[in-house]
Order: sequence, then C-alpha cells, then structure tokens
Amino acid sequence: MASIEISVDLGSKFITIYQKGIGLVLREPAIAIATKNRNKFEIREAGYRAESIMNGSLGGAKIISPIKEGIIVDEEMATMLLQNFLARIIPQTLIKPRVKAIVSICSSSLNSDRRVVEKCCLKAGMSEVTLVESPLSLLAYTGSVGGLFVDIGGGKTEIAAVTNHGIATGCSVNIAGDAFNNAIIDDFYQSYGIKIGDFTMEKLKKAALSFYLNDEGSYAVSGGGKDGTPRSLFVTAEAMRNAVIPLVDDLIEVIMSVLHQTPPELSAEILRKGIFISGGSLHIPGIVDYIEQALELPVTPLEDIENAVAIGGAKFFDNKDLLSDMLGVKLA
Repeated sequence: MASIEISVDLGSKFITIYQKGIGLVLREPAIAIATKNRNKFEIREAGYRAESIMNGSLGGAKIISPIKEGIIVDEEMATMLLQNFLARIIPQTLIKPRVKAIVSICSSSLNSDRRVVEKCCLKAGMSEVTLVESPLSLLAYTGSVGGLFVDIGGGKTEIAAVTNHGIATGCSVNIAGDAFNNAIIDDFYQSYGIKIGDFTMEKLKKAALSFYLNDEGSYAVSGGGKDGTPRSLFVTAEAMRNAVIPLVDDLIEVIMSVLHQTPPELSAEILRKGIFISGGSLHIPGIVDYIEQALELPVTPLEDIENAVAIGGAKFFDNKDLLSDMLGVKLA
C-alpha cells in the first residue's frame, strides 16, 4: 500500500502541514464554521474559507476554535477539522494511502493532552502518529547540535534549551499573539471606552503595532462604546506598543529564567550562538530588536518563522535515530 509522510504543526492559530517529497502543502487557520444537524455539528467551512465569512451572517452556524493555548479543547471538532484539511492534500484514490505523521505539539502538554491529540489524529485518518515537542522540531530545522529556541505563537510561547538528546530545560507560557491582542483591547476599553472585536484587533495589530519608537502613525478604528452605541477613534502605534510592552517584558524575564536553569555546557553554546526565535508575532516591526537589546544576546529569527516547526518535524523522517535519541524510544 502506498504511503505518504507528513509533518503537522498543530498550533492554536494555524495548522501547518509539510509533506515529504513535496514541501509545504497546507497552512490554514485552525477554525471552522459548523452547523448543527440532528444534534450533531457538521463543518460548513474550515480554515481561510471559514475566516472569510466569519464576520458575515452565520445564521444558525457556530464559529469553532478547537485548539486553545496549544491544547485540544474540542475533540470532535478538532478531528473534523483535521479530516477536512487531510482531504485537501491526500489523493482521492480507490485505495487510500497510509498516512505516517509526525505531529509537533506544545512542550507543556500533559499525558492526557497527548492522548487526545493522538486520538484525534488517528480518527482523522492518520495511520501512524508520532508526537514531538515543537522545540525538538525547531532544533531539527536548524541542524544544530543545541541551542535556545523561542517560538512566539498564537496562544503560547515555547521557550526551551534543546540538545540532540532532548529538552534540557524550558517552559510554555500564555504570552503570545492572543495575549497581545487582549492587552490592546482591554487598554482601549479602559482608556477610551471603546470595545474592539477580535477580528478588527487582529487586522489593526498587523497594520499598526510597532516596537520602533519613531513609528508615530495613527489609525482609525470603530467599535462599541460602553453604552452600546458605535464609536470611532484614531489610535496610535505608540498606544498599542505601550499596551503590549509589559507582556513582552514578562516574556523576556521568562527567557532569562530558562537561561539561568540551562546546564553550563549548553549555556556556553547559547552564549556563543545566541538565541533562535520564530513565530508569526515576529512580523511585528522592531520586536526582535527589542528582545535582543533587553537580553544583550544575539537573537536570530529562523529563515521561515511561521513554518519552521512543520519543516523541522519533516526532517525526522530522514533521521529517525536523532528522533529516537530525543524521545528516548526506538522508532520503526
């Protein structure tokens, strides 16, 4: 029976799939629009197709985000979402190929969380599933023997000192893209009495948020006032930056804490090479420079900041001995 090998980055905001021999085959928002039929939800649209209509009239449909802060919170919808995405990349032949998957997950996942991921992946149509902590996939992406990796995702940031034998020390924190959005939303409500929706906030963050002090742009935004009436105002890049900086400062403190807990030999390697960083939040202008200045260490963004985890995970198909050493198990 034919088989295909895929690497899946199971993120809170995006699900990314890399297929060995082909490359990146899917990167879609981890959301779905579902309708209820006979007391059971069915996916109407998923990924970008769902995102494009989520602010329109949904009727009796419901917006579902089955992955929160790196953890599957809705097994049924997560399974259906993965089924939907797999159907887009797997050839529709009479005999379906076996799907061997390496799935990168949050390093703080509990055993119960890991069992849920494996269960959903198998039910979605994957034949073999190997779970890997995402910092291990980032190490494989770089081809390095060790380093400190910071991956600022949508729901979580992963911080880990990693070697070819696994994670030496690290943690996951809920300081990431969603937290940045919420901080700005809360600040605007308290300061101006205007409530901005999540979708509007995401667009505003991408257009306006900057860590460069000389960025003095202003942007019009509309939302609901405290009395429920629509309101508009101009917001500045400075106001957004001031709302987010305390969170980034907290993140920097966590990175320093992980550095202090790193074994001496690996610390020396990190001091020599600096820190590798990835994640969609690096699109915020100036954020890498801000972190680098605070840490007083070189901070190097990975070449593909959004897809590095999925690409790195795929490298284990050609180096199963490395993955066996990292996971402490022998792989077939």
